Amino acid sequence: MTGSLTLQTVAAEDWPRISADFRDLTYEQTLTYAQAAARRIGAEAQFVTISDQSGQPVAAACLRLKLVPGLGRGIVWIAAGPLVQPETTPQALEAVFAALRAYAAQNGHILRFRLSALSARNVPSVDQVAVGAGFVPTDRASHYRTVIVDCEQDEDTLMRALHGKWRNPLRNALKAGMELETGPIKNLFGRFSKLYEQVQAAKGFQPDIPPDFYYALSGSDFKHDVLIARKDNVDFGAMTIGYTRHNATYLFGATSDAGRRLNAGHYLMWQAMLFCRNQGLKWFDLGGIDQDANPSVTRFKLRTGGMDSIAAGPFEAQPNGFGAGLINLAETLHRKLKS
Repeated sequence: MTGSLTLQTVAAEDWPRISADFRDLTYEQTLTYAQAAARRIGAEAQFVTISDQSGQPVAAACLRLKLVPGLGRGIVWIAAGPLVQPETTPQALEAVFAALRAYAAQNGHILRFRLSALSARNVPSVDQVAVGAGFVPTDRASHYRTVIVDCEQDEDTLMRALHGKWRNPLRNALKAGMELETGPIKNLFGRFSKLYEQVQAAKGFQPDIPPDFYYALSGSDFKHDVLIARKDNVDFGAMTIGYTRHNATYLFGATSDAGRRLNAGHYLMWQAMLFCRNQGLKWFDLGGIDQDANPSVTRFKLRTGGMDSIAAGPFEAQPNGFGAGLINLAETLHRKLKS
């Protein structure tokens, strides 16, 4: 018990039902993605709820625990979480954070988390709450800034929100005679991969988690679709979207040289907004922006008229004793070997 809140572990099979009740749920906190992401790094996925005195969950989280071999302790990471009900007060939020810290510390683990960018919480205020619960900001996990589109707006409102220098290429794209094809990734991954690999070879980039990691993911709480822009039976561009009950996230995209001349990127992003709206989704996260590393993509996404949003965190809390130092040393050595 922390404050008036109770933390309880829950079975994996119950997680899709529990997490679906939170409006800030993204694919990173789904059972389907979280278990696969944990297996990928040799970690374990755990699931907890944090409930008030009436037994109603005010927060919930999927935790990924990566142990240091031979130590029996490690790092707990919460990606885009904990999930928090929008009416949760700052005082209750501090109790949520404290409960998670206590849960990790009782076994000597370091805990890190970064909230969902969809939590709609004031970042400086969350910083203060996290400090009050015993956390500090950390650079040992990635920060997240993105653009979020409200898909509950009607099509005319979405169009008016576009920057003029974005709307004009879109109009040209809509006149170019391209057609949209959509379908599950399991049916269309071959065509998407062909385009993606062409662009990857030309630009020489390598994402931390490649698209093919997602291809085999299948579960009731995570849907993964492909949007393809084509003309005269030729694919000019493609985009993949992962979505939950309420929200979607842009995952990967690729446009051929010919597609860029047709503004297929604008066409696909616009069609993705309408796709999310037609699916009854609330938010469409455009997949992150980085002004320093990729200014052109940042400008492209900001000009969609979406909200420039920063996720609170990442934060870290370390347990007492010598164990934290050993965990940090092991992590540092692992990163050096990996690089």
